[in-house]
Amino acid sequence: MNGELKPKTFKYFSYGSNLLKERILINNPTAQVFGTGKLHGYHLKFDTPAGCGKSRWYGAAATVRPKEGSFVYGVIWDVHLEDMEKLDSQEAHYYPIEVEVEHDGQMVKCRTYEMQKKTTGYCLPSPHYKKVLIDGARQNGLPEEYVEYLESFEDNGVTKTPPNYRKVMDMVETFRNDEDNSNDADKYRKNSS
Repeated sequence: MNGELKPKTFKYFSYGSNLLKERILINNPTAQVFGTGKLHGYHLKFDTPAGCGKSRWYGAAATVRPKEGSFVYGVIWDVHLEDMEKLDSQEAHYYPIEVEVEHDGQMVKCRTYEMQKKTTGYCLPSPHYKKVLIDGARQNGLPEEYVEYLESFEDNGVTKTPPNYRKVMDMVETFRNDEDNSNDADKYRKNSS
């Protein structure tokens, strides 16, 4: 150690669009992968928060809901405390919850987000949103059976490109054009300045 204090971080469990590294870095540039995890006692659903107006994904979004005997796979991120407000803002129609996530046989305390209880009942994601989840699951090595489970969800068939998807694809392109991805967050900060 060179005498520097490690910045304060928190563990964040993502199961939706923030599975994809390039997506989470758009609003949370300090995020670093801690590993994959399994959240027991919850299941994955798609729904639309009441009062959210037009979806930036042109369809329903993912949420977790308690359900005994079920589980959700996802990615655990180390995120600096300075980004917590940005993450809360991104998850505006969700509320933060603290959960225990299984990682390498250990339980890890994580922050995650559950959609507000009042929803419209519209539960079909756009093909673009679903693709980001599936790409993120593959990128982080989630079990193939779980990837197939994500693929099994029906989508709404909307072909128009959602604004959030364009942002994600721009970020993907930024990383592909950069030959050395050893410090993604620093590179993002330089590109967004």
